[in-house]
Amino acid sequence: MEDARAYMEGTGPAAEGLFRLLNEYGWHKLRAIVGLIKVKTRDELEIQKESISSKDIAREIAAGSVLQIAYVAIARYAKPLEKPKNALFFESEQNRLIREYPELRPRTKKLELPLQFCVGRDIGHLPLGMIVYAGRNQYNHFYEDKRLSVVNELVFNHLHAMNPNPKNGLSFDLKPGRLFSYSILAALGWVDTSRGLGIEAYKRDMAEILGVDL
Repeated sequence: MEDARAYMEGTGPAAEGLFRLLNEYGWHKLRAIVGLIKVKTRDELEIQKESISSKDIAREIAAGSVLQIAYVAIARYAKPLEKPKNALFFESEQNRLIREYPELRPRTKKLELPLQFCVGRDIGHLPLGMIVYAGRNQYNHFYEDKRLSVVNELVFNHLHAMNPNPKNGLSFDLKPGRLFSYSILAALGWVDTSRGLGIEAYKRDMAEILGVDL
């Protein structure tokens, strides 16, 4: 697995830089929100609101870039042997719904999760790799008018059903033209919290998936 280790070592500085940016954007946004309290005119209010919006977009782009690095690592170097039981159960339940309610997915005959991404620890009955897969694809195609593929949508629907009202403005409720990268990182546990740093959680998960020491 030397190639996987070389990839992670090569992308390590970029990943660490992105995680630092994510932490900084969190503080910048907090300061911008505090600034709302101090505004005295409508123009100042609009400036502060624009500042918050720009911080949100920057944070989503940084989070999406982390997902891209993880996606490529899994696509190239993960070695799944078979789908875990939870992934098979998810498939069977979704296919049952497709059979019973064909009007919901008129063009879908059968759902299959990509084996390559059925790796990593379980997150709400789905492998971590599938969360990365859907999050990265939404990040890469959020600006397109057409819907995401069925697999991607169902992953988001599943996350939304499990946690319909996450805190801090996060969401899994897909809407056109909106990024959800940071919400996905939060679902993965790859954000800084009082219990640990996002970069360390990212490294642990990727090391386990790729079978390397990081």
